[in-house]
Amino acid sequence: NAGWYKAEHAIMGTEVGVELWHEDEKQAELCADQVFTEMRRIDALMSPYIPESELSKINNLAANSPVTISDEMFNLIKVSLRYSELSSGAFDITFSSVGYLYDYRNKQQPSDATINELLPAINYRLITLDEKKHTIGFSMKGVRIDLGGIAKGYAVDNAVAILRKCGIQNGYVKAGGDSFVLGDRNGQPWML
Repeated sequence: NAGWYKAEHAIMGTEVGVELWHEDEKQAELCADQVFTEMRRIDALMSPYIPESELSKINNLAANSPVTISDEMFNLIKVSLRYSELSSGAFDITFSSVGYLYDYRNKQQPSDATINELLPAINYRLITLDEKKHTIGFSMKGVRIDLGGIAKGYAVDNAVAILRKCGIQNGYVKAGGDSFVLGDRNGQPWML
């Protein structure tokens, strides 16, 4: 398997992996490092668990007054809201208004009374985006967003763009359940 490079790291709360083929071993490693750097950048921007992330800033402030956000965050939230509209709310980034209270690893969940109290905050229509000012606001206290349903796919798309820019024609990128394959693996199909 000369020319194949494979690595995995824990990023974005999941296993992120890349496997690729390049004639130059150093170039292969450099391309993979760029993928992991991009994944870490997106995690630092969009993680609800990192207090300094842009997403945490939004969740802490947007119910009080509109928050100016980066173009990247604005565009991803805009796409998320479009999917909410298309799915009649089945996809809804405001699920976090209640969802953040669940800790599955420690088997903790909110009481029924707390859930009932917070349920009105799960509604994507409570998010206001201002195209001109690039701001986001929440029209109700208690609204929180989480981009977990779209951020990993976005990160994988960005990683694939990096691989293509590196000239990689055969590779694989995964972030949790989101994956993308380029070409094949030694003339064989990728097995996922």
